[in-house]
Amino acid sequence: MTVKIVTDSTADLPPGLAEELNISVVPLKVHFGEEEFLDWIDLDSDNFFEKLAGSGVMPHTSQPSPADFVKIYREIAAESDQLISVHLSAKLSGTYQSAVIAKSELKHLDIEVIDSGLASMALGIVVIEAARAAKAGLAKEDIILQLKDNMAKVKVYFAVDTLEYLQRNGRIGKAAALVGGLLNVKPLLTLSDGVVAPKEKVRGKAKAQERLIDIIGEELGEEVRGKAVVLHGSELNRALLLKEKLENRYKFSEIFISSIGAVIGTHTGPGVLAVGVLPE
Repeated sequence: MTVKIVTDSTADLPPGLAEELNISVVPLKVHFGEEEFLDWIDLDSDNFFEKLAGSGVMPHTSQPSPADFVKIYREIAAESDQLISVHLSAKLSGTYQSAVIAKSELKHLDIEVIDSGLASMALGIVVIEAARAAKAGLAKEDIILQLKDNMAKVKVYFAVDTLEYLQRNGRIGKAAALVGGLLNVKPLLTLSDGVVAPKEKVRGKAKAQERLIDIIGEELGEEVRGKAVVLHGSELNRALLLKEKLENRYKFSEIFISSIGAVIGTHTGPGVLAVGVLPE
């Protein structure tokens, strides 16, 4: 029995990794006025942020339709007996619900649809581990148990330049409490119960970066081990520096660097820097 992992484009997987691990990715859409783009297909991260900077239009996003999922599930069924479909938090998007509807139309297929309660590479890192487990030949039930365990453990902390994009797109969640405040104050946010939640406020980008590093030790312990990911929105140099500092301080077995894609970037805006940790 072969198990296939499916996710959506908001997992923001590093380029080439989905193909390497045989992960199928269903794209969400980004709209600039009348223009429509498929996340990570028509627009990669750099092109999106360049377009965002040069456009007077505030983009918005839309989920895949159930028909999009039906199409990909049918294609996968030709090569795999069992599907595990893991998606962006249902509290942030209707993507999960589209997948559930598609499953209901394909009752003859063995499909498990999971609401991760996560976003971006917090979702991506648990999907990567599930795909590795599938590649190693683990049974579907064991992969699902691993997924749920990892979903409960993974942590993500991110700094945004402004809350404007989250607010305008209606994804601000509990972080609404941070709106306003002093000049040059950078909000640090996290995901809690599937929604964006406030962590704290710091002054300036440099301090925000240092706090992202310190929070890991405070929340997970200085001896934390496991996997980590550094995410950025058109901030590669800062991301590389953050990765180096994480390597110097903690004993992670693997640290990914990935860009925030167009869909997540629509909600966060440019200048995002984030750290995700999947502890052992």
